[in-house]
Amino acid sequence: MGQQGQVMTKKEVLFFNKVNVFIDASPRGYGFSYFAKKDFKPGQEVMRGWGKIIGHQTPHISVQIGTHKHYLPSVWTGRYWNHSCNPNACVKTRPDGFPSLRALKNIRKGDEINYHYSMTEYQWIKDADENHVSCLCGEKNCKKRILAFSQLSKNGQMRLKRERICSKYLLMVE
Repeated sequence: MGQQGQVMTKKEVLFFNKVNVFIDASPRGYGFSYFAKKDFKPGQEVMRGWGKIIGHQTPHISVQIGTHKHYLPSVWTGRYWNHSCNPNACVKTRPDGFPSLRALKNIRKGDEINYHYSMTEYQWIKDADENHVSCLCGEKNCKKRILAFSQLSKNGQMRLKRERICSKYLLMVE
């Protein structure tokens, strides 16, 4: 795999992800999703993001990795990363600038992998899907909406920053 600080190849990312997860239909109604092929302990890397870098958010699928920087994931590099108000994974920025999903708590073989979209997205553009759909996570703490970082309370933003469970660029946001 890629050395520390070195840009990974798509082939390396695909291999890593295919070892760790499989794709199936989400029982939450999200369409397709990723599921763990093995157990993960908190902090362990579960998946790696990778894709074409663009300078803007798209209405569907793009993942924000910088102030004016998103990437378009493919099927095996984050396309089916789904949201939960009680996520089992968090986002850490790799040295190459792309995100990795790391276990936030114990993830068992067969568990659906999910994260809170506020860990990567600063705000939604007007025509973003997240502005028009309800959250389907079904968790007790579900907000019924999919919130971006800017929509969180100041305490919520500070928690993500303090625990360093969001994209690196969000750590700089005031």
